[in-house]
Amino acid sequence: MKLTTDRNILIVGMGLIGGSYARALSKQGFTVRCITRSQSSVDYAVRNGLILEGTTEIDPEMIAKSGLIVFALYPHIFVDWIRENGKYLKPGTYLTDVTGVKGAVVETVQEMLPDGVEFIAAHPMAGREVYGVENSDERIFRNANYIVTPTARNTPEGIELCKDLGRILGLPGSVN
Repeated sequence: MKLTTDRNILIVGMGLIGGSYARALSKQGFTVRCITRSQSSVDYAVRNGLILEGTTEIDPEMIAKSGLIVFALYPHIFVDWIRENGKYLKPGTYLTDVTGVKGAVVETVQEMLPDGVEFIAAHPMAGREVYGVENSDERIFRNANYIVTPTARNTPEGIELCKDLGRILGLPGSVN
C-alpha cells in the first residue's frame, strides 16, 4: 500500500524527530497536524509551515480523522498515550513510531489497540545533538537507515505503508 497525500497524518510529539517528519512530509504535499505538550512548538510548526494545525490538548476529532499517526514520544509515554486515548482511534488507522526501544512497547501497544487499527514499529536511525522542533531538519534522514520491525500482527499492507513512509522521508530502510 502506498502512502498518498490524501491520507491525513498526525504526529504526536513535535520535537526534533517529530518536527523533521512534519517538515519532510509537508514539503511533499501531505496534510500534517500535531498534538504535543508545548504551545510554543505548535506555534513554531504552524508559523514555519511544518503543520496545518496543532494542539496541546487531546482532540478526539483530530485523532479520528488521521489515517496515519506517527508517535515521537518516549516509550513509556507512548504506552500511556495509547492506554488513555486509544478509544479515539478509528478502524483503518495505521500507527508507527520513531523510538529505538521496541521490546517493552510493541506487544503492549498492539494488544491495547481497537480492532482495525494497526501499529507497525519503525525507527529512523537519525538525530542530532540538539533537540526541539526549532532544530528539525528533513535532511537528517538522508542516508540514514530506517528499520521497520513487523510482527505477526502486521498486515502486508501496513508493512508496505510504513516502508513507503521511510522512502518518502528519504530513508533507505530495511525490514527486520
